[in-house]
Amino acid sequence: MRRMVLAVSATLFATPLQALKAKDCPVEEFALDAREDAIRKAPGCMQALEIMQACAYGAGGDISLAAAVRERCEPEFLPKLSKAQKKAYDREQKRCDDKYAKRSGTMYRSFTAFCQAQGTVNASRRFGTKAK
Repeated sequence: MRRMVLAVSATLFATPLQALKAKDCPVEEFALDAREDAIRKAPGCMQALEIMQACAYGAGGDISLAAAVRERCEPEFLPKLSKAQKKAYDREQKRCDDKYAKRSGTMYRSFTAFCQAQGTVNASRRFGTKAK
């Protein structure tokens, strides 16, 4: 039984990683600046997240990629939020920080970055211009 649980768990965890790697990074350079620029220039918020996923480092460099997603997406919805909605958005972003705060290693900084970027895309879908 334990082996079956482990096998199922391994399959479930491997599938999202394979899906993330299915798309190639559209930026040929390995430079962080080039990847950030591609995210900022994405035609829509969802595409910005997709570029982040495809170009991710799986480490601390993903923090600035997530910041680029926020820079790309927040102007679509942030000005439209009420004070209560803005507080809720900020709480959601902080939840991502708190989720991995006690974990060490750059992989957890990447997890935080992806959590925040996904939260930004979700807020854009909910409150802003429709994510493309």
